[in-house]
Amino acid sequence: MTTNQSQALDLNKILHIIFRRKWLILFCLIDVMLPIIIYNHHAMPVYEANTTIVFEEQRGPAASINPFKISLNKSFIINQIEEIKSRSLAEEVAKALPRSVINTFIFPEDTLHGFDKDRFISRQIQESISANSIPNSEVIKIEVKAYSPIAAEIIANTIADVLKKRNLEVRREETNNVRKIIEEQLGMFKRQLDEAEITLKLFKEQSKVTAIEQEAAEVLQRITEAENIYNQAKANLDAAEKRLSYIQNKLEKERKDLVPSVTKITSPWAQKLKQQLVDLEIQYTTLKVQNYADSHPKMRNLKRQIDQTKENLKEESLKIAAGENIVDPISQIQNFMEESIALEIEMQTYQAQEKALQEVIDNYNRKLSTLPDKELRLAQLLRNKEVNEKIYMMLLEKREEAKIAEAEKVGNIRIIDPAQIPRFPVEPRKALNLIVGFILGLSIGMGLAFLITFLDSSIKTSEEVEQLTNLSVLGTIPRIRSTPKKVSPAHYKFNGGRKTNELVSRLITETNPKSPEAEAFRTLRTNLQFSAFESPLKTILITSSSPNEGKSLITANLSIATAQMGLKTLLIDADLRKPVLHLLFQKRREPGLINLITTSKALKHQLPHRIARQPGDSIYQGYQFDETDESALSMEEELDAELRRIISATHVNNLDLLTCGVIPPNPSEILASETIKRILHELRSRYDAIIVDTPPINIVTDAGILSPLVDGSVLVVKIGGGSEKDIKRAKSLLQQARGKIIGVVINFIDGKDGYSNYYRYYYYDDSDGRKVKKRKKSENTNL
Repeated sequence: MTTNQSQALDLNKILHIIFRRKWLILFCLIDVMLPIIIYNHHAMPVYEANTTIVFEEQRGPAASINPFKISLNKSFIINQIEEIKSRSLAEEVAKALPRSVINTFIFPEDTLHGFDKDRFISRQIQESISANSIPNSEVIKIEVKAYSPIAAEIIANTIADVLKKRNLEVRREETNNVRKIIEEQLGMFKRQLDEAEITLKLFKEQSKVTAIEQEAAEVLQRITEAENIYNQAKANLDAAEKRLSYIQNKLEKERKDLVPSVTKITSPWAQKLKQQLVDLEIQYTTLKVQNYADSHPKMRNLKRQIDQTKENLKEESLKIAAGENIVDPISQIQNFMEESIALEIEMQTYQAQEKALQEVIDNYNRKLSTLPDKELRLAQLLRNKEVNEKIYMMLLEKREEAKIAEAEKVGNIRIIDPAQIPRFPVEPRKALNLIVGFILGLSIGMGLAFLITFLDSSIKTSEEVEQLTNLSVLGTIPRIRSTPKKVSPAHYKFNGGRKTNELVSRLITETNPKSPEAEAFRTLRTNLQFSAFESPLKTILITSSSPNEGKSLITANLSIATAQMGLKTLLIDADLRKPVLHLLFQKRREPGLINLITTSKALKHQLPHRIARQPGDSIYQGYQFDETDESALSMEEELDAELRRIISATHVNNLDLLTCGVIPPNPSEILASETIKRILHELRSRYDAIIVDTPPINIVTDAGILSPLVDGSVLVVKIGGGSEKDIKRAKSLLQQARGKIIGVVINFIDGKDGYSNYYRYYYYDDSDGRKVKKRKKSENTNL
């Protein structure tokens, strides 16, 4: 078999499973889709508006005090997202909303006394907000859901406005703090500058020395530059300490019993990094005092190492803080902690610079000490005045910057896209819900269908039967649909009543001989004839593996089809447990086979004169025929009379029926007697074909007892009924009984296959001679 053929077979098998389980699939589909349809119909529409904001890089005095602020953008954005979704912001937004928007909220009907309306609204707003950052940017997209499109747009824009206001207030507070720190330093250095200028003036007037030598001037210039850098570092260190104190005060409000300064929580690796940072700063400062340009390779290399060491120290400090339960990554505490750690690392840098510069200044002071006393004193006064003047001018500039920043009304939040009124609701997503529901329902249905099919061990195709039994399929019988007709009450005089009318309608070979079902029985009859062409089959036994597989109906219709060929046919009902043939042919059940076996005197004696005519029969061998034996002749006449009394002719030409008779308490023992052998032998000489209906062989042993006495046995298999195990066992029991198995008959084949497809191409006459093309569907059951 080629790959394409195999794939075609697999596809056909899948389609067959889907068709067989179509009602299960449809039920699952409806079961899933119905709640979705109800939800789509009754759910209130939800609208979503979105606005986009960007956090721009902070510049100004606050940024100069905290140079690590830029490196904290990622955590800063995370904190801002949490602030957007915070309860406090939702409360501010609720207070800023107009009354028209407040009225769009759905309040609970069973509100108790003391219901807090404002708190309920703020909670609803908080739950309706979602914020997400755009990757690799400082842009945040804010989405708001509401039952009204106008309310969604107003709430989204109000959130952006409140966020800008809060951001501006925070920035002003920080800028005000920076300005106060600068003003404190400015006053101190102003006093120092004034004192230096007055001291220098008095010294010049008293000593009459106004200049120093060139060599001393060069040393003085170097030491002045070093002291200038030293004082800047000292000023920055002081500012950082005050800023750190401010941050720690904020932390105390956010979290009580916070672990002290991170510098007190250290590790060997952190200590090593701190020492490394000090060493690098000393080298960098020494080169800078020696007039090395910042672009010099040595300066760039040292700067890169310093930045990397700061970053490593910061990461290590954060790890230590996290281990001590200091950092909370989804609150404002993390932002404060990161800034606190950055400030402390910056303080370590300034302290290292201060130490390095102090060594340089001390070195230059030793050189100046070689000058004459007056020149040395003049150099010191000039240096002190120049250093204080430069620092004072720098602080003046920063104070002006701080004032400008404090006066600004623009924070570092900018609205990129304000919210607009949404046109369509986002919930419920009716089309998506229906698509998902359809796929889910179909998947569940098909999954259950394939699972049930996988767990179902019943036979489903004739090919499976052939592979399982290794027997020929003699015929495939489609479903026979009952079409009961209105009849007179006289038809109900036998057992079964109205049920008899339904059973009779299934004798399709008689009621509708031109139907596809009747043609299937004629095909079965032909196949039985050709299955033993050299030794024609005269007696055939019909059985099945399990009850309700339709064997009795197949036996009756096969008998009618055989009789319609002109063969004298006898139908024997040997199902002594649940006989039904007398109902099909509307005959009395008694007398019948059991009566013939138990009451016939003629069959209790051997008939040698008849048997002598058939010398091949092993049962009666040894007897001599004597035409003058009057007792034997009378016994034969008695047997003929007994058979004529018990065997009844049916309404079908050439077809007689031997009913089961009285139901005995021990059917198997009666069928195992020698009498049944004599009955079958006698009947062989009277009929052209004998068909015996027996009970299921897996249930009782009757079929196994009779199978060696007939020319062949036929096993009926119901599609979708008998399991593989039952069919194998039925075949095994027939073989153990040494009966000849002719083949199997497949029952309950789908009416859309087989003969009916062929017959759909033609019109055929019904019983009234009318041309019809389609038969009316009715109850489809087989016995």
